Amino acid sequence: MKNTYVYPAVIEKADDGIGLYFPDIPGTAVLAPDIPTAVVDAKNMLVDRILELEDNNMAIPSPSDPASIELNDASDRIVYVEVFLPPYRDAAMNKSVTINCTAPQWLRDAGKDAGLNFSQLLQSSVKDALGIKQK
Repeated sequence: MKNTYVYPAVIEKADDGIGLYFPDIPGTAVLAPDIPTAVVDAKNMLVDRILELEDNNMAIPSPSDPASIELNDASDRIVYVEVFLPPYRDAAMNKSVTINCTAPQWLRDAGKDAGLNFSQLLQSSVKDALGIKQK
């Protein structure tokens, strides 16, 4: 699993802003009011798409040679977007998810009356059961 990816992106002028897409990654197109916003939005989309491909054990496409990218208009430009994935992978791993857990009503009511945080208690108990000490 690679940590850094660099992909060519095509920037196009549009009637309502700037379009940017990655020819190698289907489904990655953004429309933004300006180039800086388009690059930031596209980078976030690229990160999400690469993480999705990794999660599904799918191949991550290789970047194209710029000479092989067909531009639709003389004003179109190619820029490169780099993503460093470890911080994004860490954030994805620590994302909160909902777990459906059942308990007797009297226990729920007693916990609520005592001001307990059930989510925090569940996390702490599961970590203890697994012998996890960090975070």
